Amino acid sequence: MEMRLIIGGADAPPRKPDAALLKAIARAHRWFEELISGRATSLAAIASREGVTDRYVARLIRLAFLAPKIVEAIAERGELADLKLTPHVDLPFDWTTHKRVVGLE
Repeated sequence: MEMRLIIGGADAPPRKPDAALLKAIARAHRWFEELISGRATSLAAIASREGVTDRYVARLIRLAFLAPKIVEAIAERGELADLKLTPHVDLPFDWTTHKRVVGLE
């Protein structure tokens, strides 16, 4: 499985926000909040409850750490749906670098 964000060119027509990607980002934020609040004890516990693998939860939860400008670009302009977010693609911790990596700067 992999998740993709699409980066449109300058001449690309406006896109609609990717509802599945936005749902995944919201889910990642919810799961992260459950972990830090103690409502969930581990990624495995979340995976068991949700009926998915712990690898899937670990991969998806990274979306909770996307830079706000990237989430905004996805939500408002439907941008970035081609960027592959696989387990082998690690976005840096620095949000400024996030934007450069995905082509927003």
